[in-house]
Amino acid sequence: MTSTPRLMRPLLLGAVLAALASASSGCSWFDHKSDYQNSTENRSLEVPPDLDMPDTSVATALPPTSGLGGAQAAAGPEITLAGSATDAYPKVGTALEGIDGVVVNGRAEALGSYDVTYKGQSFLIRVQDSKGGSRLLALSPDGKILNSGPAAELMAAIKAKF
Repeated sequence: MTSTPRLMRPLLLGAVLAALASASSGCSWFDHKSDYQNSTENRSLEVPPDLDMPDTSVATALPPTSGLGGAQAAAGPEITLAGSATDAYPKVGTALEGIDGVVVNGRAEALGSYDVTYKGQSFLIRVQDSKGGSRLLALSPDGKILNSGPAAELMAAIKAKF
């Protein structure tokens, strides 16, 4: 007579081996990689050609020079002085002190400028290095070259001192 527990052992062992074989062979019950690999969220990013690189065609365009101080300097009243701006700066200070009605509000030797008030108008007198010497300019508080009014009169008075 055969007992039932003895027959169950090989069947149980066979079932366990079959389960292990199916799990290690890539049974779809244990392997769900194909679900997320085929999802639309996993596709590579596609960038339109016009958004790939920024537009740099106008990145190095230079502004027009008509509004810059250098373009106006040739047309405005300026005084050309012999020597460097460092040498001319104290001479301009002496000339300013000798003109009636000029109030020197401040000095900035490192910038080569004097903050002055003349006939009710405040502006800067600036000494700059130039080709073969230095030049003297009258500048408004916003940096524009002054060509008329009290600044032009003061520039003429300074020119007369040199």
